[in-house]
Amino acid sequence: MVSNRARADVLHLNEPENSREKRYANAFGRAFLTPARAVLQKFQDITAGSDRLTRRFIIVLAHYFGVSREAVVRRLEELNLCRPGTWDWFEVNGGISDEQARQVIGDLRAPDAQKADADRPLSLRLNLLAAEAYRRELLSEGQLSRLLHLDRVDLRGLLDEHENVGGETSGAPKIFD
Repeated sequence: MVSNRARADVLHLNEPENSREKRYANAFGRAFLTPARAVLQKFQDITAGSDRLTRRFIIVLAHYFGVSREAVVRRLEELNLCRPGTWDWFEVNGGISDEQARQVIGDLRAPDAQKADADRPLSLRLNLLAAEAYRRELLSEGQLSRLLHLDRVDLRGLLDEHENVGGETSGAPKIFD
């Protein structure tokens, strides 16, 4: 959906891209996510010596650019690197499944650091504050356990982790007095 302050623009399913703003937004997105020069270079690298566009090539390109397999094929069509209708051909001939993608790239997906931090029971900042309060003997292990809603085993692991990572504080410069 594209809109501006003066007029809202509603996108309906199966409606062609008829407004200039929609066409511009979609073109910008394609150029931003899959720049022509980068696509051409990577396409030449992975298809060197081949005269066919295989599912494997599509999967690798989609993974490299972080876009859908359909978006990669549509971009290749737009850049005249494959025939128009190539994506339709793939769909008619079984598509490109997630299982095929796993067979090609495995689980190479990089772990999401923000998701890993969000999955922690406590934020990194709260971990550091809790460990510092314990180190200064402001709060006991039991008090921290109740405050943070952690059992003592998990709390001990958190405190040990902080000691191992940040245990060299004796010679470190002070942040403030």
